[in-house]
Amino acid sequence: MPGTRSKLDSPGVPVAAADFALSAGFGTTASLTVTAGSTDQRGQIVITSAGTGQGANPTCILTFRDGQWSRTPFAVVCRGGTGSQPTVPFNADVTAAALTLTFQGTPVAAQTYTVNWFVAD
Repeated sequence: MPGTRSKLDSPGVPVAAADFALSAGFGTTASLTVTAGSTDQRGQIVITSAGTGQGANPTCILTFRDGQWSRTPFAVVCRGGTGSQPTVPFNADVTAAALTLTFQGTPVAAQTYTVNWFVAD
């Protein structure tokens, strides 16, 4: 859109665990930790599966804190260097308003899942 600035003009807005929504498939008492320096444009989180009710392909949704993109951006997602089941990937679905990370397996209670993301238009 002419005259609209890219979000690449800024590093994004810092995010906290409360900015993410975990689906029930990570477990009834699952938690999420945000790595320092993470923003709604790029960062790293660690999800800890806990409780009961783990299910296949759970999701984690980040709603972009500084508003919608002017057009649908691209997202790159990869597993971090630590965590359980490191060969099981996360897939990314992105809209102008949110990034949805889907774990392509079934989490196990007391295990951790590290994921990195980068979003750009």
